[in-house]
Amino acid sequence: MNEDPNNIVATQSGQSIGILVFGTLVLCTAFGEVATGLIVPALPTLGEVFARPPETIQLTIVSFALMFAIGQLFFGPFSDRRGRRVALLIGGVLALAGSSLAAAADSIWVIVLARGIQGLGGAAGYVVSRAVVRDVYGAVGAPKAMATLFALMAASFLMAPLIGGVLLDLTGWRVGFVFAAVTGLIWLLSTLFVMPETSKAHSPSEIDRPSVVYIGLFRHRGFLAFMITHSIGYAGLYCFVAGAPYYFIDSIGAAPSIYGVIAAIAMSGFLAGSFAARAAIPRWGSPRVINVSLLLMFFPSVVLAGCGVAGWSMVWVIVILQFVFWFGGGFLAPNTAAGVMMSHPKAAGAAAAVLGFVQMCAAAAVSLTQGLIYDGTLLPVVGMQVALCSVAWLIWTVLKRHAF
Repeated sequence: MNEDPNNIVATQSGQSIGILVFGTLVLCTAFGEVATGLIVPALPTLGEVFARPPETIQLTIVSFALMFAIGQLFFGPFSDRRGRRVALLIGGVLALAGSSLAAAADSIWVIVLARGIQGLGGAAGYVVSRAVVRDVYGAVGAPKAMATLFALMAASFLMAPLIGGVLLDLTGWRVGFVFAAVTGLIWLLSTLFVMPETSKAHSPSEIDRPSVVYIGLFRHRGFLAFMITHSIGYAGLYCFVAGAPYYFIDSIGAAPSIYGVIAAIAMSGFLAGSFAARAAIPRWGSPRVINVSLLLMFFPSVVLAGCGVAGWSMVWVIVILQFVFWFGGGFLAPNTAAGVMMSHPKAAGAAAAVLGFVQMCAAAAVSLTQGLIYDGTLLPVVGMQVALCSVAWLIWTVLKRHAF
């Protein structure tokens, strides 16, 4: 009997998943990054409209990141107990509500609140989609499938600031939130009509309490190796997300649409790195890929920091080296994300939740710090990238023997 390709969901022993189902996973995973990418070009404009300094405007990033982090601690175990689909439906409702509230806001504090609601919804999409990949592909296929998911997510993310910049130039800052609301609506409808349940809903007696699961995760050094390395690498990407708009738009006078192009080119490195990881993982293995990833992130940030100290600020050099940095991030993320969940396959949702919580807390801290230390140059961005890469390398070197 022939199966409808849009309704195929593989078991752990299978290798395929319906196109519409996988597309829904990409949309749910990417919402958080896209929602942020759409408003990043508008950060300086929001400061002018509401007469607020950069450190206040950065709270729109921080509130999102914090709720994105906290939400994953809830939605990960919730999806293990109650099923993936219902968690995604709740997330879609929150994503739509937060985006709509932000679009109608008349105060920066309403936007900060709305971004928090957005982040809570985005948390469900991010953590549950990765758990679905674990459900479907199992231990063998998950790293490669995760690389595809991250690559397609990156394609959406790199387009977001480009679209946001054009919309800002043509219309105004509210339209980016309208675009996010439409995306949330598509997520909700797609989950309702396309997404099947991939994990059996468990009763509380069948699964340990979340507190017990979380304590077990933090006692596992292999889990910590993957989780901390991934989170610090992710925070390095957020140095550029949070700090670059002020440098390019405020300091050197680039139009928001031009900044969108610059950001899209740099961030496309993540897409290229994710696709490269898909090919490299079977040939090199995850340990070697992670080592190369960290080197690719460290080298360009050091060069840019040296240029900053010397007073050199050629845009094309910045873009090329940030592309390499983001390539390293894309090369790293699928391996470490898959490693986190493979360390605890029976609690994949909880493991993904802890990963998401820690990485978004790190992103929130970086965003807040960038607003506080901004000095009109790119040095705060690349200097923090150097420091984070150094710490990630050190932690991975110490803990990697427990990871495999």
